[in-house]
Amino acid sequence: MTNNKYREYFDIDERYFPCIDDAAIKAGAPWDNTYPHSTFIDMLTEMERALARQNNGKTLWIEGAYGTGKSQCAYALRKILEVPEVELRAYWDIYDPLKKKSDLLEKLIGHKKKGIVVAHRYASGGIMSARDLFFAIQESVKSALVQQKVSYLGENTLKESIIAWLEDTDHKLMFNSLLQNLGKEWRALFSQSTADDVLNMLRKNGEVKSLVSNIFRLANKEGITALTIDSDRLINWLTDIIDHNNVRIVFIWDEFSDYFKNNRESLSEFQKIAALVQNKPFYFIVVTHEPQQIYVADNDRGNQSKVSDRFISIPIVLPDNIAFDLIGEAFTVKPAARLDWDTLVDGDLGSQTNSARTAVMKATNIIDHQVMKKILPIHPMTALLLKNIASAFKSNQRSMFDFIKTSNTDDVKAFQWFIDHAGPFDDHPLLTVDMLWNFFYEKGKNHLTSDIRLILDTFQQQQNLREDEKAVLKAILIMQAIDQRLGGAIDLFKATEQNLSYVFAGISSGLDVSCKNIAKGLKEKGVLVANPISGGRYAYAAAVLAGDQAKIDAHKKDVRQNSTTSKLVTEGGLSTVLSLSPALRLRFESEPGTGKIMPVTAADLTRTLNILRDKATGWNFHAVIAFAKDEAEGGDVP
Repeated sequence: MTNNKYREYFDIDERYFPCIDDAAIKAGAPWDNTYPHSTFIDMLTEMERALARQNNGKTLWIEGAYGTGKSQCAYALRKILEVPEVELRAYWDIYDPLKKKSDLLEKLIGHKKKGIVVAHRYASGGIMSARDLFFAIQESVKSALVQQKVSYLGENTLKESIIAWLEDTDHKLMFNSLLQNLGKEWRALFSQSTADDVLNMLRKNGEVKSLVSNIFRLANKEGITALTIDSDRLINWLTDIIDHNNVRIVFIWDEFSDYFKNNRESLSEFQKIAALVQNKPFYFIVVTHEPQQIYVADNDRGNQSKVSDRFISIPIVLPDNIAFDLIGEAFTVKPAARLDWDTLVDGDLGSQTNSARTAVMKATNIIDHQVMKKILPIHPMTALLLKNIASAFKSNQRSMFDFIKTSNTDDVKAFQWFIDHAGPFDDHPLLTVDMLWNFFYEKGKNHLTSDIRLILDTFQQQQNLREDEKAVLKAILIMQAIDQRLGGAIDLFKATEQNLSYVFAGISSGLDVSCKNIAKGLKEKGVLVANPISGGRYAYAAAVLAGDQAKIDAHKKDVRQNSTTSKLVTEGGLSTVLSLSPALRLRFESEPGTGKIMPVTAADLTRTLNILRDKATGWNFHAVIAFAKDEAEGGDVP
């Protein structure tokens, strides 16, 4: 018994999905396990008001940091609008917060009876233009119409625009050349062999859905912009479908954040589609990991107010008690080990962390001790950090859900590695904060935000530390980083002596007692400093960063605002940044023997090129290396 590992007591629920994406949905990820916390209910309430046309013609913008469960909420919203009434009522009866919202349930059911088509799309990284956006919306909505057996797919609207284009003689010749080109795929795709055959088929009153779809596929791939869908055609198509079928369309696009990164120049086409909701019941719902104003402010300022006027922001916040419940739900206790496990949790394993558990429960307003028992063998302080740690990452690849679900492969020391290697009778029986280091830093550093990585990178500068010193230092750096990211909102994340004792409570190998002295020793070695904070306390922090971060941030801001690109290039010596072979240096260097290439920026590019054009070349070539400080300047450099 004393050598038992945690894996012998429980396993990870196979139906526990770390994130809700297309793969999880196809694998049968449940939706009815979505706990209706307050921000989720706010989302449902605003959706009902939108369907009832009571919110001044607006749709929803769902936003939330990584790890908040916003994708789960969006998925649940989709299913609530899709599933039969009996399934929705069954979900409503599971949770007390919903039982108090019977009026909301009846209103949603009433809307469903009137007809709602729900379309869904995940990820927007491949949407590089407005045309890509229109085509993706059309593709997703059409797929939903077919899946939900809606008879009319708007082919009449699309058909007329195609006919008008094909009747032009030049367009007809172009289309014929594509159909008859043996090197193209269109000859096999189309049953018609000429443009006239296509026109005849379109003019008939028969079935043309497949033909219209093939034509738009050809136009999109061949770059025939006059024939591909634009915002006006898309709006006309959506309007035709809504009016002809007497339905409402809800289109939920999850992970929409990349659209704004890839299409910074203009929001006009996006807001034009979103604005359709003011005239017709087409609800374009986007899901992002940053607040709406972040994307709007970073993009086309001329359309900021227009975009804001189209959406109601729905921030999704995962309450601490729900986060802890979700951690506990991931563990499936094996039936044969149930009695032994309950004895451990109610006995020594649970009691070892009494002080830390009490502090965490107070900080999170959790009153049910059973919630804390369910997360074991994760230490209470670790669980609290796990809930908040996703805020330190700029992607969704590192959250508490991923930490729990990631399998014990590729030498990733996440939760499943821990339960394979540790047991309740070990000297270190709990997963403590320092044990997050491998997954979130060593294997996840490329996804960290720069401010967090700046802190955690200081660990690599320390040499000849003992293992117990490394454990304490890792814990302090993680606490410092997350405390900084959260703006000091959670006092338990400040690396005080008291909080350190909470972090290592229950570690009978000695860290529970020695952690304070180890931290003091690291301070004496110059590895850490102790900064005064409220209440006459001190918080440990990395010495190399002590007092410097504010100055660094201020200097960065000053450089961005006041330094020209030309100044940065000159002071940084960037003319030699491109390393050339000896042969290439003879051909391209601007100053013999230096290896330099003529540097240019958006400010002097044209002038420099004109000078070089008038300059004799001789045996060498004129070359320039162009630099841009940001994407706006980059757009000015051809």
